[in-house]
Amino acid sequence: MKKTLTASALLSALLLATAPAIAQTDAAMPPAAAQPAASIDDAQLEQFATALDKINRLQEEAMAKLSQVEDEQQAQAIQQEANESMVDAVTESGLSLEDYNLIANQLQTSPELQQRLEALR
Repeated sequence: MKKTLTASALLSALLLATAPAIAQTDAAMPPAAAQPAASIDDAQLEQFATALDKINRLQEEAMAKLSQVEDEQQAQAIQQEANESMVDAVTESGLSLEDYNLIANQLQTSPELQQRLEALR
């Protein structure tokens, strides 16, 4: 039981951290202010919304699976699978990981972009 709780906490932290910034690479990301929210077009925002919805579903599925696992290796396998699926969700939406991360960062600081995203949903 203790392993399950520990694994659940780790996965929760990992998945929650990866939702807004899926695949941080070793390369430096440009600052969020490098691309103003106005330059993110509606098509990109729709792609982001599609990816975000898929990522949210994947997180829920991973958490449900993890709640039934007591083995640390199984928990790590679930984490790995979830991360890979989330990356796939981004690329399948038509966005690059960098563009997804840029939009996610912009959403944290731009009420205008948040409103545009909500209007699409």
